[in-house]
Amino acid sequence: MKKIILLLYLIHFSIVMQAQNFQNANVKKFIDKSINIIENNAVNVENITSIKERLYKKSVDFKSVDEIAPLFKEVFKDLNDYHGNLKYNGKTYGWDKLTESTNTYLKNKIKNETKVKSVIINKQIGYIRISGNDDFAFKKVDSIANDIVSNINSIDSKKIKAWIIDLRINTGGNMYPILLGLKEFIGNNVIFGGFVNSKNEITGNWEIKNNKLLIDKNLLERKSELIFPSKNTIPIAILTSGYTASAGEMTAISFIGRDNTFVIGEPTANYTTAVQGFEINKFAAINLSTDYVIDRNKKVYKQNIIPDYEVKDGDNFENLNKDSKIKEALKLFKQFSY
Repeated sequence: MKKIILLLYLIHFSIVMQAQNFQNANVKKFIDKSINIIENNAVNVENITSIKERLYKKSVDFKSVDEIAPLFKEVFKDLNDYHGNLKYNGKTYGWDKLTESTNTYLKNKIKNETKVKSVIINKQIGYIRISGNDDFAFKKVDSIANDIVSNINSIDSKKIKAWIIDLRINTGGNMYPILLGLKEFIGNNVIFGGFVNSKNEITGNWEIKNNKLLIDKNLLERKSELIFPSKNTIPIAILTSGYTASAGEMTAISFIGRDNTFVIGEPTANYTTAVQGFEINKFAAINLSTDYVIDRNKKVYKQNIIPDYEVKDGDNFENLNKDSKIKEALKLFKQFSY
């Protein structure tokens, strides 16, 4: 017992000594404020003590706060947070974790296929592909949501008996306009998802009530309407890939647990956390993963989405009837009597 107490004392003493010997007091101040923010808000803080010790040790001789920022690449790795980052003097420092996806076809499509696309397949199946967006400032909510609705309306009719919602190249962005554009498909009078913190406490709900979309009880409204709004029970296939990330994953999770719904494709990119920003000073802010996503059945997503039907490769945007994931969806739709 004495050895354990002595060891703990020596660790504490070492940290205190380092803190007293910082060449620049502002360096220690920056670290302490950052650690305090992380400790009080991050969804994963199991390595927080070792993170603080390492930051102290590596920066004790720093002459400027400018030298600290690159160290946060390792900080986010130890937090297992590649959704968050440090913003410092206009630059971003985060964990550049390489994607596990090796689907080069889709990787190339991400660069060029940036618009919503909708077509009819086999005269009875509606298909809509929704790529990622850059609406982080919430300035395009109306235009994105209305574009989705416009594409749906352009092909919809009473002859459409099922829908394929393609999120394979949805690399993220703002999820709210996507949910707003698809709300009739998601359901009605249902809490279809939300967030929980590290203590498994619910910190936000996504809800559709009386055909209105509510995010944490905040109403999101659309300017355009569907011509055929009854979509609650229509069969749906959600297509995913290793590039389906963040807002794309949140959209997919919004449908999980819905009746007559399948997720088809490849495991997603694993950005299933809510990110919040916190100011450190006027030059710096830290973005942290603060919550995990949950679906309508309260399942927590700490990892990526595993499809109900895993289909690798075989993607073909040029000829959808030859696309392996779409072919799987069409096969599954055959169980429904139209």
